[in-house]
This record gives sequence, structure tokens and C-alpha cells, in this order.
Amino acid sequence: MQITFSQVAKFVWSYLRKKPLWLAGVIVLLILQASVEIIAPNLLGWLADFLAENADNPSEAIDGVTQILVLIGVTGISFWTINKGKNIFWDWWWLPMMKKALQDSLFKVQRFSTDWHVNSFAGATVRKITRGLWAMNSFADQFLFGFVPLSLLIAGMTGVMFWRWKLLGITMVVGILIYTFISVWLATKIIAPRGRKAAQADTRVGAALADTITRNATVKTFGQESMEDILFEKVAEKWKRSTWKVWLGHNSVDILQAIAMTGFKFGLLVPAVWLWTKGIASVGEVVFVFASYNLISSHLRGIGERIRNTQKDTNDMEDFVEFSLMPFAVTDRKNAKKLKIKNGEIEFKNITFQYPNQKKPIFKNFSLKIKAGEKIALVGHSGGGKTTFVKLIQRLYDVQEGSIIIDGHNIAEVTQESLRQQTGLVPQEPLLFHRSLASNIAYGKNFAKLSEIKHAAKLAHAAEFIEKLPKKYETLVGERGVKLSGGERQRVAIARAMLADTPILILDEATSSLDSSSEKLIQDALKKLIRNRTTIMIAHRLSTIKSADRILVFDKGKIIESGSHTQLVRKKGGLYRKLYELQAGGFIGE
Repeated sequence: MQITFSQVAKFVWSYLRKKPLWLAGVIVLLILQASVEIIAPNLLGWLADFLAENADNPSEAIDGVTQILVLIGVTGISFWTINKGKNIFWDWWWLPMMKKALQDSLFKVQRFSTDWHVNSFAGATVRKITRGLWAMNSFADQFLFGFVPLSLLIAGMTGVMFWRWKLLGITMVVGILIYTFISVWLATKIIAPRGRKAAQADTRVGAALADTITRNATVKTFGQESMEDILFEKVAEKWKRSTWKVWLGHNSVDILQAIAMTGFKFGLLVPAVWLWTKGIASVGEVVFVFASYNLISSHLRGIGERIRNTQKDTNDMEDFVEFSLMPFAVTDRKNAKKLKIKNGEIEFKNITFQYPNQKKPIFKNFSLKIKAGEKIALVGHSGGGKTTFVKLIQRLYDVQEGSIIIDGHNIAEVTQESLRQQTGLVPQEPLLFHRSLASNIAYGKNFAKLSEIKHAAKLAHAAEFIEKLPKKYETLVGERGVKLSGGERQRVAIARAMLADTPILILDEATSSLDSSSEKLIQDALKKLIRNRTTIMIAHRLSTIKSADRILVFDKGKIIESGSHTQLVRKKGGLYRKLYELQAGGFIGE
């Protein structure tokens, strides 16, 4: 999606307008600031004329000069008081808006489809959000504190010039328009395309850093630090080249703008001096023109830089804004109700499902009914549809045809949150938050008591290692649970599922990371866990599925065999029996 400047501006405006009274207050302060600035050149002109008129009697002019200098001092103090007061007023109001934008971004990204997250670098996404947030702040700053004051100042100074000398008024308007046009043209034609490429390179740097750092254990395992250095050097080199082009563009634009500004200076000052030679303008009025030019030129130089910065901010915000505009792949329907699962009966009714960008559907006219409380095991070669099957139950994807019914409710008509909160999952490779063990175990049940957390940990045999830790349940587990062993992470995940106590439970080979002694203990705990609840097990280990009520053998999106372990292992020529005969160490269908 190509994001335009207009879309970026609308995005920022959507937050600026949330508190109109505050915005009006900032505008009022900006008007006062511009008014004080316009007074300053007039005071300097007044001082020059007063000095010229009293050149022969300077001692008698002391009082008058003092009064003018006091006014100049008061004007300067007033300007900076208003300026800094405006900044404080702005910061107090704008920071909550930035916070809201940050929260809105996370809100959207969290609800993007599983497919989107699978195809996105987490590090790149974080980089896009943080870069976009600060670019949003800069964009608003450039607009309110750059373009608005300049517009007010130009209007005021041009009005004064026209009132005094029409020729200088016309010269000022023409000079400002030419300079602004040149600045905008250079920013859009030179800075914008380079800035967009630089932003993309910056994102790739963030993604590469995150990918390498979060996989440091793998890097160390294979001794590939030097190789990672080489790979990152290529990414960093592209970043360097794209950034150099942006910086070179900025400096080149500065030179062209300086030439334009010089032309504007002579176009305004030469006529002023000519008016003085003709006796039309006094010395003070010429000084006024010089002071006015200095004031306008300082803002115009600033506007040239602000135009470039605004363009850069636009480039940096493109991904940030795109997140806000992207539709959700899976959405709750209007008036979707919360699902309350009582029994846990699941039925697939003639569903057809195909992943995006794949040529053939995984399931076509697929139907299956799972009774309430039934224990189902899913077996088959990789790519057969087992993982997709459980993802569809959680509605991580929407089916193209048919429907999935739980306790008589079409899951497409209920809220996703209520569905998933009642569909527990113990994954094969659990990922934990860099939080305390207690927080990780309680993740499936809000406001769980410590006694409940400890009870769940005890059932999952996680308490055995937790109680030995210095901080026990307050121990931080590290990023993705890196401080724990695979078996310990698995037990924490099982404890989490036990505490969540959902009517439907999905086990993606929940004992795969455990040693034999731990597995025996966990199997006992799982027997208690799955009692009186619908359970679906994606199975690789024989020990996991022997007790299942029904084993479903998947192949290319179809169930080709169904029955108990005893029934299927006796079936000559059956896929399950082949997998059983090929098993080694209790693994099948891996």
C-alpha cells in the first residue's frame, strides 16, 4: 500500500482534533507570538528615526531612547514567555495523544491475522511503530510551530508592507511564493524518494538486528558470529548508502535555497534603499525593512528545513499510518455476542479453507463432528492439515465456505476474544513473556490468586523447580522464557492451561519437551486436566494418543482413517499402522 502525504496529514489531524479547546489555545498563543514578532521591526525602525532626529542633541533624547529600549526589552521577554508557555501547553496536551497513537498501533497490530504475523519480522514491526511515533510528533511540530506561525507572520508583515509601500509588499509576496515553491518542489522530487528508501533500509536494519540478537543461542551453538557480522554488514552498507543520499540531498537543497534567499534579499532591500534615495522612506523605515527581512528570512530558512523534515517525517510515518488503514483479515461481526461454552461440542460443516497465495485449498467440503467431552488425536504427515484444523477452531483464519459450530453457535458470529478465552492451547514450543513465573502461569486467568497459581504449578509439576529458585514465583523468565529449560517452559505452559480451565483444550504434543520421568508425571496431570472437557491432541508420540477416544488420520486435508489406537493399528495397509511400524522411540508421523 502506497501511503500519500494526504493520508499522513489526515492521520495526524485525527489526533490533533481530539481536544479542540486545547488546539484552539495553542493557536491563540501562536497568534500572540506572531503579533509580538511583528512589533519588533517597527520598534527598531522607530528607534532609528528617533536617533536620527535627535542626532544633534543626544542628551535630550535619553529619556525617549530609554522608553523605546524598555519596549524592545518587554517585547523580547513577552515573545519568549509566550513561546515557552506555548511549548509547555502543547507538550501537556500532545503527549497523551502520542500515548493514544502508540496504544492504537499496538491494538491494530495485535489483531492482525496470524498470516500477517507469520510473514512479518517482529523487530521490523517494532521499528516501524517507534519510528512512526516520533515522526508523528515531529510532523505535528513542523506544522503547528513552523507553518502556522510563518503564515501568520507573512500575513502580518505583508499587510504592513502593502500599507506602507505597495511595491515592497508585492516584492515580499512574490519572493516568499518563489522560495516556498522551490522548497516544496525540491522536497517532493529529491528528498521524498530518497527518504522513502532510507526508511525502508532503516526498517531492514531493525529487523536484522532483532533477528540476530533474539537467535543468539543458535549463533553461539554453531559458532557463526563472524558469519552474522558479514550478513549484517551487507544490510548496514545499504542503510549507509541510502542515508548518504538523503544527507547529500539535504545539503544540495540547502545550496539552492540559499541562492533563492539571496535573490529575495536583494529584491526586497534594493527597492528600500532606492525609496530612501528618493526621500520616500526614512532611515528608520529602511531599518524596518532590513529588520523585517531578517525576521522573514529566519522563518523562511526554517520553512525550507521544515519542508524537508516534514517530507522525512512523512516517509517515516508511512508504515505507521498503513497499520491504521489496514483492514483486519479476521473481524468480529456487528453485534457479535460473547460465546459461552458449556459442553464443548464442535462441528465442521462443509468447510472450505485455502491459505492466501496458495493455489489449492487445505480443506474442501470438509465435515466432522466432535462430541462434547470427546478426546480426539490428530495424526498424519506434515502438511496434512492438523495444525490448520486447530487454528480454524480458534478462528485464527476465516473459512471461505461452510461453518464451524461450537455448542450450536457459529464461531464467525461471536467475538474472537470470548472464543479464544475458552479454547486453551498448550503449544509444542511454548513462548513465555519476560515477566515473572506467576504472571506467565496466570496469563490465562485474569486476577488469579497466588494460591491458585501455586496449585496449578503443583499439578503441572512446575512447583518442583519453581520452589527451588531464590525468588520463586517472582522469578523473571527472560525473553521468550530463555532462562528456563525446554521442559520447564513446557510445565509452565501446562500450568497456565490448568489455571485457565477452558472447556475446550488443544494439546500440540504438550509433553514433547519433557524427559521420561517428567513425562510420566505430566501424563498423570493431563489425565486430570482433560477430564470432562473436549480435548484435541496434535500427536507425534504414541504415549500421548493411546488413550484418545478417537484418532483421526489426516492426509492432504482429508480424514482417511478414524478409530481407536487398537482399531487402527490392526488395519492392514493403513497409514496409521505404517506410521506405527515406522515409529522409533514412540514418535509417529513426524
